[in-house]
Amino acid sequence: MHYPSEKNHSPYSNKIFLLFIVCILGFPSPTTAQLFRAEITGGVAGSQISGDELSGFNKAGIYAGLGVRTSLNKEFELGFRIVYFQKGSRQRLKSDEPDSSFYLLRLNYMEVPLTLRYSLSKSFYMEAGPSFGYLIKSSEQDEQGELNFRRPFSKFDLSITGCFGYTITEKLDFNLGYYQSIVPIREHASGAIYRLNQGQYSSVLTFTLLYTFKSNREEKPSEEK
Repeated sequence: MHYPSEKNHSPYSNKIFLLFIVCILGFPSPTTAQLFRAEITGGVAGSQISGDELSGFNKAGIYAGLGVRTSLNKEFELGFRIVYFQKGSRQRLKSDEPDSSFYLLRLNYMEVPLTLRYSLSKSFYMEAGPSFGYLIKSSEQDEQGELNFRRPFSKFDLSITGCFGYTITEKLDFNLGYYQSIVPIREHASGAIYRLNQGQYSSVLTFTLLYTFKSNREEKPSEEK
């Protein structure tokens, strides 16, 4: 079996590794701050779950986290975030409809998106990449209360995420994002599997603000003046 030597590693492999270390340890130190920019993000998410016979992004939730980003060249940047993410599904009970039913599914994740940003212009950009999630809490209820006998959810989630961003100021951006799970979060109630439909999947729209801190390298010119 052939193992690649260090000479064959991507020139960006060290940056990817440092992104991970910086996020785990917290905000960049004075040394790493010259390479990375810290960021804080927060907003709301609207989600739905396939296979629950409901439609629409009716379950509102919190999206909040922090991360770091580094430039690869003038057009591309690599970003790494750790996010608290509320997903699920919801159907309100309608008093004017006798056959109406109530349903609420809450799924709270710690999410780790790794994204590549492409600058479209000075004010607009796009991001895309994988997102790895860990389910920390779940609850499911109907009009009778908590469902005690329910199908278990997978603890781990893998999604593809995409984002369209607009730069409001030098440090503040608005992001419109989308997350789509590509592995099932749990099986169908019937246990049926058909081709790519392996179970229930989550789809989420996010509306967030992103605040980016300047790196030491960016601040030095203004300090010298």
